[in-house]
Amino acid sequence: MKQRGFTLLELLVALAIFATAGMAIMQTSSAHIRHLTQLEELTLASYIASNQMQLAMIDDEWPGKDKSQGQVEMANRKWIWQQQISKLTDDDLRLVEISVSLAEQPTQVLYQLQSYKGRPSG
Repeated sequence: MKQRGFTLLELLVALAIFATAGMAIMQTSSAHIRHLTQLEELTLASYIASNQMQLAMIDDEWPGKDKSQGQVEMANRKWIWQQQISKLTDDDLRLVEISVSLAEQPTQVLYQLQSYKGRPSG
């Protein structure tokens, strides 16, 4: 009589191979989703930092407050921004630093932006 089909051992080996492949695919998918979330947070934090930097650049007050901070809501999440203005060796120039973090984790800075601001003429 001719044998047909697979033996139990062959089926168990095939099942183990498919289970291992399935776990690898699940881990890869999970890591991909986690990276997408981080990328989204980084992008939104950069938008907030850019907005705050533009507001700092158009502010006529010289030299401005040394430190300021605020909270903004974007994409249904609350974000905290902090601005620090530092004096440089040139009295007509200031370093403006903006850092952004999530309100749930205020000590973890997600994005930081720096620029220089010159004294307004007039």
